[in-house]
Amino acid sequence: MAGHIEVKPIRGSKSGLLEGRRIVLAVTGGASIYKTVDLARELIRHGADVHVVMTRSATRLISPLLFEWATGRRPITRISGWVEHVSVCGTADLVIVAPATANTMSKVASGIADTTVSLCALTALGSGINLLLVPAMNLAMWESQSVRRAVGLLAGMGARVLRPHVEEGKAKFPPINHLVDYVLGAHMPRDMAGMRVLVTAGPTREWLDATKFISTPSSGLTGLHFALEAHARGADVDLVLGPTTLDVPPWINVHRVSTTRDMYGKVLGLAGQFRYDVAVLSAAPLDFRPASSEKGKLSSDVDHVDVRLVPTPKMARDLRRAAPCTIIVGFKAEVDVDDDRLVESALRRLREGDWDMALAHDVARSGFGTDIDRYVLVYNDGTHEVLGPAHKRLLAREVLSRAVRLGRCP
Repeated sequence: MAGHIEVKPIRGSKSGLLEGRRIVLAVTGGASIYKTVDLARELIRHGADVHVVMTRSATRLISPLLFEWATGRRPITRISGWVEHVSVCGTADLVIVAPATANTMSKVASGIADTTVSLCALTALGSGINLLLVPAMNLAMWESQSVRRAVGLLAGMGARVLRPHVEEGKAKFPPINHLVDYVLGAHMPRDMAGMRVLVTAGPTREWLDATKFISTPSSGLTGLHFALEAHARGADVDLVLGPTTLDVPPWINVHRVSTTRDMYGKVLGLAGQFRYDVAVLSAAPLDFRPASSEKGKLSSDVDHVDVRLVPTPKMARDLRRAAPCTIIVGFKAEVDVDDDRLVESALRRLREGDWDMALAHDVARSGFGTDIDRYVLVYNDGTHEVLGPAHKRLLAREVLSRAVRLGRCP
């Protein structure tokens, strides 16, 4: 089929995080149905094998041919003697109802199987398969007592109902990147349930005057992947985030900061308030700040400006005093060095901060703001191992799996 020709070039082009995973997109006749085409393509870009089930009303809004092009597979629009609800929905790794209308959610919650999608969803629930519903509807409908009751019943059955994006009086389909981030962790075991995780991410800014600052080029992407992965595995997550353009999903608890002192104060304050099981220090705060900052705007007419830099507080060094029982995972970035130098530098920083693990990486190899990285993981006994190159979400998965096995306090 032509669809296979279209799908092959994009399969796994972003990562292999969903390789070998069969995902069923169960599509209803909601107004945001057009977004599920993009969702299908994005899931395939992470390696998924995507099948589509459509209600009759969905086929009146979008032609099944478009989903055939998007996935390389002909959508299921009716149940035949081949009992597709069993052979496809009953054998999937994940079934996603998107968009999930109020009508469909209420039917699934009540056990009514009179459409292809409600039949597919009930089959998934009965087979112990992960079921994710992505509501999209008018805000008044979303907040109605009947829909809230359906959401509660679905949660009690083991289904996950993703919080919609509330805007303009509507409970909207969430941004595609948020939904994909959620799906990337949907099959993970909840082995971090009951844990609390602290993650720092992004740069800090130190101001030269009211309009100009110095900073680092950190995007915060590494820390976001750690936060998403920990949350997917059941942890309560606090993400302390410097100034970035990252679009953070609403289910991540974000504490936004600007200067290095802001980040230092927020991190140590949280550490004094909560007992964290794991702290991942992936932020790139500035080591120095201007000794003074111009109150207004520096004049562009001067020939030169002399700036004196002074050290900033060392959060990565001082965190241990506030969090004696936390497994601390620190980062050490270097430029154009070999692995021996990376290990030596990371081990020195690890011992200075009394960390449990250090992730050393050469930013000259991977750059900033990229999805792919390579870490040399160094332990406090001096042993080390290489992780990657791989997608940062997969690297976060590997690092957290190692961190939760470590124990510092009884």
